[in-house]
Amino acid sequence: MARAALQIGIRDLAELAKVAPSTIARFEAGEELKERTIEALRAALEKAGVEFIAENGGGAGVRLKKTAKSVEELSQEIDTLEDKISSMPAPTKPSPEAGMNIMRKAVAKNDLAKLKARRKRIKNNRSK
Repeated sequence: MARAALQIGIRDLAELAKVAPSTIARFEAGEELKERTIEALRAALEKAGVEFIAENGGGAGVRLKKTAKSVEELSQEIDTLEDKISSMPAPTKPSPEAGMNIMRKAVAKNDLAKLKARRKRIKNNRSK
């Protein structure tokens, strides 16, 4: 299931896990493998983007991890949000709508701060 979710072939997974393609075929056929081989397969699949789900009453399974956004994508979101904030009208007189606009702007500024902090963390991690 994990290999299918990633849309990779037996040879691709074998290369990622540094095992023979026949080992992948044996594993998928249900044959027993050495524990270190199973760990190599699991590590390769996780690195490729699969997340293993523990037994929770519905059976164990796999899913694709959420992909992290790149610095460029975050920067685009930041630019869009900054444009949105700057285009929000300033209240001219007290009203329920003015109060809502103040709240919307505060939420947008909070979201903007989170995005900028996330972008900074990614940049710092890359420089290490």
